Amino acid sequence: MKKSIGLSVCLFCLSFASFEQTFNQPSYINRVEKFLSCISKDSLAVVQFPFEDSMRMKWERLPGQRMGLKLAHFTETQKIAFHELMRSCLSTQGYLTVTAVMFNEDIQKKFEPTLGRNEYWVEVFGNPSANGFWSWKLEGHHLSLNFTFRGNQMISNSPFLMSTNPANSITDSARAGLIILYKEEELGRQLVNALTEAQLKKGYNSRKKTAIVYSEQDKNNIHVPDEGIYYDELDKDQQRLLKTLVMEYFNNFNPGEVPSVDDFCNKKLRFFYVDCREKGKPHYYRFENGQQIIEYENYDNHIHCFWRTDNDFGKKIK
Repeated sequence: MKKSIGLSVCLFCLSFASFEQTFNQPSYINRVEKFLSCISKDSLAVVQFPFEDSMRMKWERLPGQRMGLKLAHFTETQKIAFHELMRSCLSTQGYLTVTAVMFNEDIQKKFEPTLGRNEYWVEVFGNPSANGFWSWKLEGHHLSLNFTFRGNQMISNSPFLMSTNPANSITDSARAGLIILYKEEELGRQLVNALTEAQLKKGYNSRKKTAIVYSEQDKNNIHVPDEGIYYDELDKDQQRLLKTLVMEYFNNFNPGEVPSVDDFCNKKLRFFYVDCREKGKPHYYRFENGQQIIEYENYDNHIHCFWRTDNDFGKKIK
């Protein structure tokens, strides 16, 4: 009887591991091919571009027209196929956050008619194949998702931008109290307030943030001032809190594609927080290790979150 139970447990674990591996490694090529097969010949010229097209490596968070096919013009079949592609690259958390950001634009649509849940564009670059390079992009106001592949292998998930306006839906009675990027804000404040007075001298400054965050000042490279407290200068509890916050960003990606938090939290990693440490006040923070950056700002109830690497658009691989 004991052997039978033991065997059953082993078989369950093996099947669960097999399921987890299958789930974490979807066929990205199949997903994008299914999406492209739903596009008419005329519209395909608007959606698909050569991998070498210069627009592939351009990104923007501001509202305005983009290349590609606008969601407002998608058929129901195209929407379903695109959501399958998007879900394959994101975790459940990431997928729900991205779609919440899009629907959140309907609040601002009351004041800015050009905004809204369908004011986003989709582009595919290259011809998806077993060995070829290709990518897809979703972009519009407050969103820029860029995924690059070699065959069925994801080689880059950056730049990745998610933002919300309003951050806290106090202006919309139907969604009053809704905060989409809640933990990104709360954990950042917890981390800076966990610093000692001596640590604050390195990891905090009460000045106002720069007008344009560093992730946008140079869209080709990562460059920030020489400031911040190093990861190794934090105690164990502070390091755990820092990793929890970093994982909040990384957990937006498909579980099989999550960046290594240990690699990110190397000896070069620095944390820096600017402006107010009180809830509801303007604030900014970043994590940067010379090769990767997480950057966050919340001004006027308006959040921008950035994830960038020195391998944006897979430029280190190709």
